[in-house]
Amino acid sequence: MCQRLTMKDDRLKVFSYSAGTQTNSMAVLINKGVIEKPDIAIMVDTEREDSRAIDYAKNYGANLLADVGVDLVIVKKSKWATYDIFGADDDFPLPGYFSEWDGRQKNGDCKGKQPSFCSIKWKTEVIHRELNSRYGERELTERGVTSLMGITIEEQRRMKFPQGKWQREYPLADMHITRQAAIQIVTTAGLPKPPRSLCWMCPNRDCNMWVDLKENAPDDFNKAVEHEKYLREEKGLDHLYLHKQGVPLDKVKFKPQGFNEQQDIFAECSGLCGL
Repeated sequence: MCQRLTMKDDRLKVFSYSAGTQTNSMAVLINKGVIEKPDIAIMVDTEREDSRAIDYAKNYGANLLADVGVDLVIVKKSKWATYDIFGADDDFPLPGYFSEWDGRQKNGDCKGKQPSFCSIKWKTEVIHRELNSRYGERELTERGVTSLMGITIEEQRRMKFPQGKWQREYPLADMHITRQAAIQIVTTAGLPKPPRSLCWMCPNRDCNMWVDLKENAPDDFNKAVEHEKYLREEKGLDHLYLHKQGVPLDKVKFKPQGFNEQQDIFAECSGLCGL
């Protein structure tokens, strides 16, 4: 198991904010002095973010942090990203779409799901470049950066402790805070329950998430439908789908699902890709 490095006092401390449940609970705890105040908070707008997450960040997250003198910087992906949907190979998209190239399973779902590189290209690299630009790449290399990540105790398997310039800390997990406790921290502070933090065209959405998007953020859902049409009709990638059923999103018959604790936790982009 990776061992955590002792954080040096002179390291730049960055709060990797995603506008989701965990990072908003961290914003509340920073506001109350439970978590030590970072030097800066930063969020990447992938320009495909669920509109509710962006609204929540601006209306609540930014204010919580501003109250204690911390700026929330929202950086648009296009400012620094070298790729959008496609990488160097125009036929290979960065998000991990479902694919029927490998045939279908007996239950009718797509068998394959492509690997995903969007978090690295749209978030990790964007934040690194933004911080290097703000503070100086050489200075940060010498000083080092510690990112405060929004990971609750159930997600310990996602925790990593890289060495060198870019290091990570996990305050919620360190305090044994669960996802449900994180929600309660936010609502007890008098704030509405935070939205999930992921793109409106993210293939990691399960049926519940797609139904929620369709019913409560219909403009975002329609963007996802058009995005899939663009891939299939304009780019000729008719083997790719946003939903595992392997049919266009506007024709998916969403199956009612009960609460799935693991899926609910791990499908959310909670900021792990931030730094």
